[in-house]
Amino acid sequence: MKTNSTSRSPFFNPRVLVGSTLCSAGILLASAELYTLPTGTVNPVPLINQPLVPDAVAPGGAEFTLTVNGTSFVSGSLVSWNGSARATTFVSSSQLAASILLSDIATAGTASVTVVNPSPGGGTSNVVFFLITIPASSIALNRSDYATGLTPTSLATADLNRDGRLDLAVVDYGEGKVSILLGNGDGTFQAHVDYATGGFTPSTVVVRDLNGDGRFDLAVRNQGSNTVSVLLGNGDGTFQNPVMFPTGPYKSRLAVGDFNGDGVLDLVTTNNGNNTISILLGNGDGTFQSHVDYATGSSPLSLAVGDFNRDGMLDVVTGNIVANTFSILLGNGDGTFQNHGDYSTIRNPQSVVTADFNGDGKLDLAIFSENRKGTAGLSILLGNGDGTFQSFASYPDGCGSLDLECTATADDLNGDGKLDLAVRNAELDGAKGNVLVLLGNGDGTFQSALTFETGLKPEQVVAGDFNGDGRLDLAVPNFNDNTVSVLLQGTTVALSDISLGFGLQLVDTISTAKVVTLTNTGPTTLNVSSITSSGDFLQENNCGSAVPAGASCTIRIAFRPSAKGARTGAVTITDDAADSPQTVALMGTGTVVQLTPMNVNFGNQRVGTTSPPRTVTLTNTGSTSLSIHGIAVTGVNFGDFVETTTCGSSLPAHTSCAIQVRFLPAATGAREASLRVRDDGGGGTQDVELRGTGIL
Repeated sequence: MKTNSTSRSPFFNPRVLVGSTLCSAGILLASAELYTLPTGTVNPVPLINQPLVPDAVAPGGAEFTLTVNGTSFVSGSLVSWNGSARATTFVSSSQLAASILLSDIATAGTASVTVVNPSPGGGTSNVVFFLITIPASSIALNRSDYATGLTPTSLATADLNRDGRLDLAVVDYGEGKVSILLGNGDGTFQAHVDYATGGFTPSTVVVRDLNGDGRFDLAVRNQGSNTVSVLLGNGDGTFQNPVMFPTGPYKSRLAVGDFNGDGVLDLVTTNNGNNTISILLGNGDGTFQSHVDYATGSSPLSLAVGDFNRDGMLDVVTGNIVANTFSILLGNGDGTFQNHGDYSTIRNPQSVVTADFNGDGKLDLAIFSENRKGTAGLSILLGNGDGTFQSFASYPDGCGSLDLECTATADDLNGDGKLDLAVRNAELDGAKGNVLVLLGNGDGTFQSALTFETGLKPEQVVAGDFNGDGRLDLAVPNFNDNTVSVLLQGTTVALSDISLGFGLQLVDTISTAKVVTLTNTGPTTLNVSSITSSGDFLQENNCGSAVPAGASCTIRIAFRPSAKGARTGAVTITDDAADSPQTVALMGTGTVVQLTPMNVNFGNQRVGTTSPPRTVTLTNTGSTSLSIHGIAVTGVNFGDFVETTTCGSSLPAHTSCAIQVRFLPAATGAREASLRVRDDGGGGTQDVELRGTGIL
């Protein structure tokens, strides 16, 4: 419910910056309706705020035209693919078309797509990832931990030393430092090198080129000293001494955007201490003007930026933890903002993420909250494109116990072109920590959460392809054990069945085979170490030692019971997938009782008359006497069939007896029943189907 003033909506996660990896193949969606720059003004910094079209392809495909939708494009804007310009057609201020080459998508990987606006002004947009991969129905993550400074609370990822590999910048809350972990490109990271922020208790870091020299810089929010520190980058992974700029007071988050359209990036912080946001307009050289504050709802904490009413001007959204609301502040395009409009949401909104979750080109909101008491932890608010939102839908998955540093991200983690959500989940005492991944359905709804373990008290989640395999991985700082957990996606395996039942089978005979299909849903080859079966089950397969990406193989499984009674086993596949080994549970029942035939059809029979007898033979194939507990006709039309038998109460080993059945229909039409034998032969009961048709 709106409680004040006008409304509008965020654009991208506060961590979604140039070089950041909180944006991916389909993130940061908004409108394609933008303003045109007045003649004589400088070019603005461009922004990609809708999904790339397409947003993913399989490796080895044909060349194609990439459509880039966003804001503040100009004639002369170029689409950059991994830092190299591609032939670009200017369609409008909200759309560009770029030619992507065969060589760009020859192998699996992740491409970084940006838009570069020319001088005067101009600059480079945020990064959006294009996945060169095969879609998967799920994900699996393998965790490794790396040491950081004391009590890490926030991180960002970018190629800080320009070697083509993603690095990590981690804020160390307890030491007033930023730890830089340079990536090796294979998912591992070098030992951290620390840089002082100059302020107290830093809480948030963002990465962007703040002085226009083509090198990534750091901006760090110091909540203990109410400042933002800027550390200009040298382009080799090292940074200059910090310069601090005052902000509003107390706990806060930090984001960037070109709020006045002058081609220079500005800063925005939330100020939990006085219910405001601070806007620090940039000078273009890495310095910033004095902050100007704008009122929000009570106790703003989380923060995101975006164009919610599609007027080409950036707006701000805050999550207000005391008021249980979020505030929308519409931008005027000159660095100023209108009065905030407040909307109700779930309790203690700790993280706000904005993206187009239902693919309608309008920005939506995902708001995560405390949910340790069984309350809803996530609300999804679909945007109307005019700065207003539909009523929220709730999900049980959230931040866990109350913690003011919970953050989340939206990315396409399984490469299916639909945005997913990842949020850290922790208990307040730090006794455990997880990342929850909610795979998106593409219509604004989400599947049940997948849970992946992290270190103790994780604080934030960012995504990036840290090993270059075409799938987004996750990184999480762990406040209580001074580490960052890197969770790499592994090759994933899909099985057509995870369990098979074979029913009754005569002891020492082989059943008809059943087939399980194994599919490599990952973008790289699946290396198979072994496929084995256990118990009374046999298997043969054509999988070999390697299954190419996207390919399938089959495993044929048969049941050969060695004794009567219930028999269980499994087929086990051992490979290099993250969830190895995979298993197929197998069940069947061995029996020594054989009934022939297993079905009897009497055909047409006049009502009130009796058919000739049909014989069912019962054979004890076992080596000991069979106890027969009963023989009877059961089923819907049991009165229409009559059985007689000479089998008695026991049947010696390796002998047979006869059961005769007659059909005496009481009415016209199809008549059905079963001849049921109860015994101790292993199956308990065996049924023979009985059918016939009554006619006049």
